[in-house]
Amino acid sequence: MLSKKELGKFRDAREELHKKDEPYRRAANSDFIIYLLTLMAVAICIRTFIFEPVQCIGDSMYPTLMNGEGMFTEKLTYAVCEPQHGDIIICRYPYHTEKCVKRVIATPGDRISIYDGAIYLNGQKLDESAYWDDYIEGTMEEVTVPDKCLFVVGDNRNYSGDSRHVGFIPYCQVKGKVRAVMTPFSQARWI
Repeated sequence: MLSKKELGKFRDAREELHKKDEPYRRAANSDFIIYLLTLMAVAICIRTFIFEPVQCIGDSMYPTLMNGEGMFTEKLTYAVCEPQHGDIIICRYPYHTEKCVKRVIATPGDRISIYDGAIYLNGQKLDESAYWDDYIEGTMEEVTVPDKCLFVVGDNRNYSGDSRHVGFIPYCQVKGKVRAVMTPFSQARWI
């Protein structure tokens, strides 16, 4: 058995030999590059198809989400099922490039209207006491949500640009479901 000193000399000699061995160095470099490319491909796939961190910009989801909070957005749920009433989603408005965070209020076939300071879903006043307890300004005639579309609004109803302004959100524009607030760490919580 070799002593630590002899083992160290053996390693040094081996490294010195490998420095002079060009094919070995090329193979080691190409293995490292393949490893990095594989790691990058896996990271891109995870972000594209599984989850993505997103930041809440603005006060349209107050008090549920605050401006600047970092959210964990999961993308697999809507690959197997459709968005449901009350889900908080990340979506893109038609003909816009930026992502928005909004609450699903109505799904395909639902009738939605706004009057007397409240949202009415299928003729019944929507109970929003968990996240909204104020008067909604403005009115909206009753509309029916088309197939494969959603009607979304911000929880801060009077300060939100949402389906009342941009129309229905097609399913293909839904990017994921908000599952948790991650940052700031002092405010981390499940949604």
